[in-house]
Amino acid sequence: MIKTLASKIYGMVVGSINKKHDENEPIYQCKVPVISVGNLTVGGTGKTPFVQMLTKFFLSKNLKVGIIGRGYKKDLKGEVIVGDGESILATADEGGDEMLLLAQTLKVPVIANEKKYLAAKSMEEKFDIDLIIVDDGFQHRNLHRDIDILLLDRETVENPELIPKGKLREPLDSIERADVICLAGITDLDEEIMKFINPEKIIIKVKPINANPYELGDKTPLKFSKIKEIQESVLPFAGIAKPDRFFNMLEGMNYKFSSTKEFSDHHKYSESDIQKLISLATKAGTKFLATTEKDATKLSEFKDLLDAANITCYVFPIALTIWDGKNPFFKLLNSVIKVKK
Repeated sequence: MIKTLASKIYGMVVGSINKKHDENEPIYQCKVPVISVGNLTVGGTGKTPFVQMLTKFFLSKNLKVGIIGRGYKKDLKGEVIVGDGESILATADEGGDEMLLLAQTLKVPVIANEKKYLAAKSMEEKFDIDLIIVDDGFQHRNLHRDIDILLLDRETVENPELIPKGKLREPLDSIERADVICLAGITDLDEEIMKFINPEKIIIKVKPINANPYELGDKTPLKFSKIKEIQESVLPFAGIAKPDRFFNMLEGMNYKFSSTKEFSDHHKYSESDIQKLISLATKAGTKFLATTEKDATKLSEFKDLLDAANITCYVFPIALTIWDGKNPFFKLLNSVIKVKK
């Protein structure tokens, strides 16, 4: 009852904010194209892997990309330049684990700031870029975007309740604002969702793809013989929004494990956490840990501790590929870049 009332109040506040923007409240517009990747929910729908995929597409076109985002749970307030495209300039604690992951894996400028429009302004002023990609930008309407990409997963469509009763940050009718709707882990939408989608909008469907793991501290992909050895027994752990997806991915890749360890999303690891993982691995009869790339951004300082215990931590990249709707989607991306360049 209390959560239902709180959700109604929250919905009224969100509705008031959106109404102001719908009535053309002044917003910041960049000189370069801006593409936003976001969702409707609290928690993971695959935004970070999607941003990685999108950035790689533009880099393959020899375009210079800058990425901005909030830097969730970062310790430093205001602007943090996480990476300049050549060097990493901040830790996960300082700039946020997802922002650090993007800077590490893509080698492009990455700026974290709670006020994303200020991050965009700073990106234009400090770096030579052709476009900006906003990580988790759907709710940040103070910044003009040329393309709004909205990710929907099964939990979003099956539990369409506003927080705190559910996990929606906005009501389902906000889908109308999106230029591209990306379905992650679902193949079709029911009539309740489709009524918010203009037939002219682009719908794409993505699925995860397996990538070879690597050892913590060494990004060289493992050889097949080593993968076969690890597959026999491993202890998976993750501090992400939906760890079951990671564990299920490992099962699908034929990794065997009798137990797992979950941490809260964006968890900041401590020495006691690592000792606990070493103990759990020993109890499970394995010398191998398995985790995500996002978690790995916060684990390098503990490698010596793991080595001393003869425990090796392997990192599993999570990647996406578009399996439906690719042609109209890439046509839209190319048209925006051509118009603005």
